[in-house]
Amino acid sequence: MGKWTLLVLYAATVCGISSIYAPQPLLPVLAGFYGVSQATAGLAITATMLPLGIAPLAYGFFLDAVPARPLIGASLGLLALTSLALPLCPDFHWFLGVRALQGLLVPALLTALMTYLATAASPAGLRRVMAAYIAVTVFGGFFGRFFSGLAAQALGWQMPFYGLGAALALCALGCLGLPPDGRSAFCPMRLGNAPQVLAKPGFIAAYGVVGLLFFVFSGMLNLLPFRLESLEGGYSPLRAGAMYSGYLMGIIACLWSHRLSRCLGGPARTMALGGVVVIAAALLFAVASQAAVFLSVFVLCAGMFMAHSVASGLLNGAEARHKGLVNGLYISFYYSGGALGTYLPGLVLARYGFAPAAWVLAAAAVSGTMVAFSLWRASFAGESREEQA
Repeated sequence: MGKWTLLVLYAATVCGISSIYAPQPLLPVLAGFYGVSQATAGLAITATMLPLGIAPLAYGFFLDAVPARPLIGASLGLLALTSLALPLCPDFHWFLGVRALQGLLVPALLTALMTYLATAASPAGLRRVMAAYIAVTVFGGFFGRFFSGLAAQALGWQMPFYGLGAALALCALGCLGLPPDGRSAFCPMRLGNAPQVLAKPGFIAAYGVVGLLFFVFSGMLNLLPFRLESLEGGYSPLRAGAMYSGYLMGIIACLWSHRLSRCLGGPARTMALGGVVVIAAALLFAVASQAAVFLSVFVLCAGMFMAHSVASGLLNGAEARHKGLVNGLYISFYYSGGALGTYLPGLVLARYGFAPAAWVLAAAAVSGTMVAFSLWRASFAGESREEQA
């Protein structure tokens, strides 16, 4: 792939991921503007993540008949329009409706992007390419949140959505110059093949790990703006956006994950270590201090993306034929966990307070780590270690 192709794909990835998370640092502002509760305001993220947990598999039918390139361009164009529409919503029900529509568009973009990269990369460089893609998604998560908080602080809460809409439109235009993808070298993605993929040793466990850890990840970051309100120093959009600086640690974790995997003896052990780090982040998040909350995001991102970056390459490397389905399932499990994480802890917070919500997050982190440890004994993990050697 040429430099222009990579630039367009990475920019599209950053903007697509940013569209998911841009409202997150603004949740208290949205709650006040639309006159809704904290838990209801959190649905602004859930409304987008919930379709993300279901829709990726459906896009296999499109990828059967349509190459990835036009699907990437069309998704970006429609995301641009919906981003521009968000500040114009007259009430929160309309806002949630547009966010749900974005949740149907983002998986089309992400599934097409992952499939485009997986089919264009050489077998030897596949895991490195997928790890780089994950690093770009991490930056997109940071950029979307930080830019949103910064722009809202300076220009009002509507401005982040206008700016993001313009950036998405530019990416859609850039996609016109992408070369055709090589999807014809692989079997089309069909839902009927899902049992075959899930039956492979260790696949369900690997999907379960990323789903559970992303539950913790999404839950913590959704609660973060409301957590700031209860601590000394208070909340502001800029302060909330700056709290997501821990995402930069996630980029480092992605770039070093495969070297760490070789040192530890395989991806399964790397995923288990990532789970242990996420447990530590959940416990640190419970400390009543803005400094502790700030540090917990660094720890959380290190653990989450340590596991996430090796899991994607591991699954793609273990299934040579059904890459579209492997990636669709991955996104579905990933964002299903995230959708539950953006809602359930917030519901517990509203009814029982912060401490029980923090325990829910810690319990999910422990569960994900236990599943990761179980992968050590799976033949899937053993085969993967042999591949890395």
